[in-house]
Amino acid sequence: MTQNKKSCAQGFSFEPKGSFTLDIGIPLSEKNYAFNYVLEGLFNGGIGYQYNVYEGITVGIGAKYAFFINDRFALNSTVGKGGLHIPSVFLKVGYEKFTTDRFSYTFSMRGGFSKMISINDSSKINLGKPYTENTFFVEPQLELLMTTDKNDPNAFSLIFGYAIYFSNYRPEYLSRENFSGLNKEDSEGVTRFFSFGFGYRYYFGLN
Repeated sequence: MTQNKKSCAQGFSFEPKGSFTLDIGIPLSEKNYAFNYVLEGLFNGGIGYQYNVYEGITVGIGAKYAFFINDRFALNSTVGKGGLHIPSVFLKVGYEKFTTDRFSYTFSMRGGFSKMISINDSSKINLGKPYTENTFFVEPQLELLMTTDKNDPNAFSLIFGYAIYFSNYRPEYLSRENFSGLNKEDSEGVTRFFSFGFGYRYYFGLN
């Protein structure tokens, strides 16, 4: 009985020293209104490394990328081919808790520098190149994870996130003075979206 209790306690105190992370998701429910109207979300994902500082508190570093395609029916089909590319680099802080020797949940926040790159026919004609803008972002995430086996370094997860980029999606992104058919207030509010996806993690220093 004593050995069983000890084994159970050891499972609940499972704390890897670090991990390599990869996540792939789909953007949903984009805001502001103009952002949601003109673009359709296709991808939101990242790659990074995080280190367990103390009892599940982690810090990390990485890069991510989000992509939205121009809606060909938006603005009377005048947007043209292309989309919005958002490459980013980030720092990350979080808390990971193993409730068994295989299952964990993680609350985290990643944030850093982003470049908004808008590719469309209007910018190609007016600027001769894509419209670009630098900004910053934050992205709180909830991750529900399970390792493939007890003490196995490979794990897979469900990830829920909410990315916030501190830049309004404005007519300038299409190199225009205004969005045809939209009001000025439709561009108010920072660019943001909910994301749902899957993750892979490889743990280092299992105990």
